[in-house]
Amino acid sequence: MRSDVSARAETIGGFFELEIRRGAPYHRNAVALSSGRACLAEILRVVGPSRAWVPFYVCDTALAPFERAGIPTAFYDVDERLDPSLPPGAPTERECLLYVNYFGLKGETAAALAAAHPRRVIVDDTQAFYACGYTDAWSFNSARKFFGVPDGAYAYGPGLTAADRPRVPDVHYDHLVNRLLGHQQTAFDQFQRSEAAVSSEPWRMSALAERLLAGIDYDDVCTRRQRNYAVLHRMLGDRNRLRPIAAGAFDRTNGADAPFCYPLFVEGEVPWSTIWSRHLFVPRLWPDLRS
Repeated sequence: MRSDVSARAETIGGFFELEIRRGAPYHRNAVALSSGRACLAEILRVVGPSRAWVPFYVCDTALAPFERAGIPTAFYDVDERLDPSLPPGAPTERECLLYVNYFGLKGETAAALAAAHPRRVIVDDTQAFYACGYTDAWSFNSARKFFGVPDGAYAYGPGLTAADRPRVPDVHYDHLVNRLLGHQQTAFDQFQRSEAAVSSEPWRMSALAERLLAGIDYDDVCTRRQRNYAVLHRMLGDRNRLRPIAAGAFDRTNGADAPFCYPLFVEGEVPWSTIWSRHLFVPRLWPDLRS
């Protein structure tokens, strides 16, 4: 199933459209684009750095907008708490620093970096949907990593705009419908095709995603994510080498601490095939890194 929303015309009468609860989006002061990559591409267009510092622990898709914009990148390390270990003097005045708010648990670190390097920090909040921007910095998140929507992401920062941009032309939503109907394998295959079609082109968010995201009970989702995280930590915390992250307390005052997932780092090899054979989807966020 695909919908060409850019060709949609206003009509009167006929038949009813898909019934979706009307409400307000969580991010009201952000620029709504089609994907996190699109947001990053738009941010890079505005910032125009001479070079970008990016963490070693980042997926290849996050590097694509830099390559497309012709911006050279240099890598920096992160410590056992996933805090940055930057070379002296980095970033310089004309450079920028990309920091990942890992698992939605590093909001304080992201805010501290933004304060220490005004107008030079870009925060990848794709794992922190509830984060709503930072002072004197740019940031972006991803609705698709938290909710069942075909597209959608939000960008924060000075100079950003979605004015006069067309909506994303092709919306893939068949995987969402088939998952709802219980056709899991079909839905997963369609999901992979949908992910492969995600573009860095800064299209506006689709009308379908916009409407779906306006009907979500965000407080309930946040509470359930925190509860699920706590349950997993009670079960797995003793084996987790990322104890400083796993033991972090949640704080809704800054809206940035609804966890993306429970990060688990264990000794030895992980029996991925055994886990998946039991219909437990435990993702590897960076498949290009050896686990």
